[in-house]
Parts: sequence; structure tokens; C-alpha cells
Amino acid sequence: MSKILLIEDDSILLEMYRDKFLHENFEVKTADDGEEGINTMRSFLPNVVLLDLMMPERSGFDVLKFAKNDPELKNIPIIVLTNVTVDGDDIIKNWGATGFLLKANNTPDEVVAKVNLLLAQPPKVS
Repeated sequence: MSKILLIEDDSILLEMYRDKFLHENFEVKTADDGEEGINTMRSFLPNVVLLDLMMPERSGFDVLKFAKNDPELKNIPIIVLTNVTVDGDDIIKNWGATGFLLKANNTPDEVVAKVNLLLAQPPKVS
């Protein structure tokens, strides 16, 4: 069973994605801010993280920077799932995200499909 960590401060979206991934037989943990997300990443060691960018305590940018520089976390794939208009290529190339999705352009089914596609690929170790 694949493990996913959802880091999202919107409780409605967090619950919706949690329920969707549970229905798809994922083991799911959630965090509603960046600080809690980092702590949960360390204890849960998920196969993949879905990360919002704009959150309290620590932003998604802070989480990306922290994870990229942490030897235990740097190889965990992180997909940024946000509605913030930023350059997705920059988020991947310069911030260490594995993927970038706009919430408004992806249904929960599409997000799950993209996570499954990512997990089907051989892991990249840096």
C-alpha cells in the first residue's frame, strides 16, 4: 500500500483529497500547515507528498526548501498542488518539486491518476 501525505490548509480540500486517496487504497496522513507537514514527513516517510504553497506557519516553499536539504526527506517525491499562479517549471527546477498541478485544472480523479503514474516510475535518487 502506497503512503501519501497531504499538506493543505483548506480543511474542505484536505478532507476531499484524503477521502479520495483512502478510497484508492492509499495509506493517508494529513497536515494543515507546513510545520506540521515537515514533522509528519519525518515520522511517516510517505511515498509521495501533495503540497499546497500558501499555508500558515511554514509555506509550501519553506517545506520544499527544507525537504530538499534534508538527507532523510530529499528523495521523497513532492507534487505541488496549488492555485497560486507561479511558474511550474521553476518550482520543479529550482525548488525541488517532482511535479506541479493547478487545483483548478485537475479533478481529484486526475490528481490520483497523476500520483499513480508517478509511483509507477522507478524512483529517482539524488
